[in-house]
Amino acid sequence: MKFNFNSELSRDKGVLLFVCVRNEPMHRYLTNLDKKNSSYIKQAMNVVNFNYKENNKLDLILPKGSKSDRIIILGVNKKSSFSDIELGKLGSTITSILNNKKIKEASLILSDNNFNAYEVALLLYGITLNTYRFNKYFSDKKKIRENFLETINLFSPNFKNIKNEWKRFNAVKEGVFLTRDLVSEPSNNLTPLLLSKEALKLRKTGLKVEQLDEKKLKQLKMGALLGVAQGSANKPYVVTLEWRGNKSKKTMDYTFVGKGVTFDTGGISIKPSGGMEEMKYDMGGSAVVLGLMKALALRKTKANVSGIIGLVENMPSGTAQRPGDVVKSMSGQTIEVINTDAEGRLVLADILWYAQQKFQPKKIVDLATLTGAIIVSIGQEKAGMFSNNKDFADELTKLGLKVGEEVWNMPVDDSYEKDIRSDIADMKNVGSGRGAGSTAGAIFLKRFIKNTIWMHLDIAGVTWAKSDRPMTPKGGSGFGVRLLDELVFKNFK
Repeated sequence: MKFNFNSELSRDKGVLLFVCVRNEPMHRYLTNLDKKNSSYIKQAMNVVNFNYKENNKLDLILPKGSKSDRIIILGVNKKSSFSDIELGKLGSTITSILNNKKIKEASLILSDNNFNAYEVALLLYGITLNTYRFNKYFSDKKKIRENFLETINLFSPNFKNIKNEWKRFNAVKEGVFLTRDLVSEPSNNLTPLLLSKEALKLRKTGLKVEQLDEKKLKQLKMGALLGVAQGSANKPYVVTLEWRGNKSKKTMDYTFVGKGVTFDTGGISIKPSGGMEEMKYDMGGSAVVLGLMKALALRKTKANVSGIIGLVENMPSGTAQRPGDVVKSMSGQTIEVINTDAEGRLVLADILWYAQQKFQPKKIVDLATLTGAIIVSIGQEKAGMFSNNKDFADELTKLGLKVGEEVWNMPVDDSYEKDIRSDIADMKNVGSGRGAGSTAGAIFLKRFIKNTIWMHLDIAGVTWAKSDRPMTPKGGSGFGVRLLDELVFKNFK
């Protein structure tokens, strides 16, 4: 997707898309087409009784000899100001209109009176997010979900400020697209090793990236993570990433931790075959961490941030972990493995502990496609949020509403501790009954948090979009990148 930023309308041909706001006089660019066409357009709007309901549009072929071949007028009913979500959806609508008409290049006309530089950048953001397609493995071009739109020419006297605002959102878009790409990849092409290599590529953004192999993980005594990996021929890896936007201080403002189970059969507690192919995206948490760290590095955040991902494959074999096994985590705490399909929390247990040792962050956020129970609880519209700090939870709730990646606060208090008590070890990896499965997972993770402000995001329901949504085509959603970038930007830029 390419954007051309200009101060004046200079194209002689092609398609104009004019965003027309209610009660606004016809924009000077529209009038400047020429007097004849201006009258023609106004008359056409009157004939069809053009209104400003959401997504209402008028598509006109202009007379021969006009400065442009075609104009599409999109009505917008602006009340007072646009929210971030409204602007993103408006951009997404523009993409859909142009794609449906198989238009490759268009000139976008916006009113300077109704859209400031920040708002225009957000609109462009919505345009790009809706252009994403994962067509990598189609051999039949007829089956490809095409994105026809390639170029937007934007005209505004304020174009320099728009370009500056767009730099940040373009960086975030790159992070979202990386996350979507990784989540969409089949597991045969994204083993723990291959995913670790994708992480190493991010060194070119300025990130410090370190890969830890199985030998190193054994030295660190990551018994919980290694127990999950022992049934697979594909060896485990842990990858750390660092960005220091403020080199005057040593501490990390945030550390982001991601579950990276590149395929989850359930192990010996094997899953039903129906839908198991979806378990390729059980590494969704790690994909978000990589996309987020890429975005933060590209836009050169002023914060000190780090990421860590634990990469394993959970397979049934003669060497696989058994239900009833007891493993010793890096923290020294022992875990009775009741269900080998509750493997993500075992991976996170060790890398959460390691993250606190290595980075000593002020705040730590982990992301994981942890439980199917969260989908039963709140569906696929929001992520489940568990935190040991109310202020942090409230902050992320507000930011989720702002960017359109909503979270729902779930209980994680000590009254649930009894659910993971073991008769033979410090804890077991699942709860005692069928209820509160997501909370049991969060309570388990809480055991590996020292005195750090912590948040766990269960993204099992939001990592994969089963149908097209505004700004999110069907497939890997990239949920979490925009939300956590907003968190960092709000506090540190």
